[in-house]
Amino acid sequence: MEIKTVCTEADIEAFIRFPFTLYKENPYWVGELQADTKHLLDEKNPFWADVSRALFMAYDEGKPVGRIMALVNRAHNTYHNENIGFFGFFDCINSRSVSAALFSAAENWLKAQGVTAVRGPANPSSNHVYGLLIDSFDRMPAIMMPYNFAYYPDLLEEAGFTKAKDLLAFHRTKDDKFSDRFWRICSRCERAPGIKLRRLNLQKIDEEAELIRQIYNEAWAENWGFVPLTQSAMADIVSGLKPVLRAEGTCVIEENGVAAGFYICIPNMNHVLKILNGSFKNPWRVLRALWAWKRIKDARLIMLGVRPEFRKRGLDLILIKHIVTHGVSVWNEAELSWVLEDNAGMIRGIEECGCHFSKRYRIYQKNL
Repeated sequence: MEIKTVCTEADIEAFIRFPFTLYKENPYWVGELQADTKHLLDEKNPFWADVSRALFMAYDEGKPVGRIMALVNRAHNTYHNENIGFFGFFDCINSRSVSAALFSAAENWLKAQGVTAVRGPANPSSNHVYGLLIDSFDRMPAIMMPYNFAYYPDLLEEAGFTKAKDLLAFHRTKDDKFSDRFWRICSRCERAPGIKLRRLNLQKIDEEAELIRQIYNEAWAENWGFVPLTQSAMADIVSGLKPVLRAEGTCVIEENGVAAGFYICIPNMNHVLKILNGSFKNPWRVLRALWAWKRIKDARLIMLGVRPEFRKRGLDLILIKHIVTHGVSVWNEAELSWVLEDNAGMIRGIEECGCHFSKRYRIYQKNL
């Protein structure tokens, strides 16, 4: 077995292609478009402006059997006053020796950078695909959520990683009901003077994106693992969302003319990505994907936040109610993800509106 540092463009291509081979027979795993992953890994991408990284591939007799990325996010360490590294893009055959070699390569590189612990998986941050699925392996993931084989948690734990934090996903169908308590509280909050809800103006999406970035950074400022989005990073995220963003899946809540909170919900494009299998090269797959796109019946809530000075007024409940009662027109069900396991207030509100716990994702950590 050989561990090879990914350096060349051909190496990057192999790094991106590997999971498509690994999960080829798995009915639940969904690969992103390879062009999108290549764009994310491009060192010109604004994310890498303050991040160092190393990519590794494992080969057995010339055949790829695993991959991993090690990175040091200086923006994260400065913001949280930590000295840690991260690992991400971990995929591996069910082999303790292969995974151990991959983690060893990543950890040795991180030690050389002077960090004292490693956390992950982060692909490549909490603002992207984040966490390791540890249950519900018999269901397809929602868009921009991870999926992995059931043996992955064992490989991490055998390599010395332990739980740092769990991220929870919740599910709701259009037939689930609000609790009586939710109706009472939400109705009272909605009667407060100066409350107004509006859709995002997608014709002025760049201006709206800056507003959302400001609210998001303020709303999530104290959250574990959060790193503020820069203007360039937000612009890159919006660029990726433009093809699937629909006005009826968005909302900004204002109080006396001041934007206080928002949500963004997008169709679950994994139904399309599963068919495309990473590219647009197969015309028959493209036609099938277009057919599937028009018939998507579920969505994912990817962002929701209320500015700190507007909290404890029920604005988050009003937003959640709005998602359910005025959401995407074709929405029959949705996943709300993810929520930190210790965010008791948010979890209580989500459950009161009829949502049910559905999946658990885990962030692991190891001291170096």
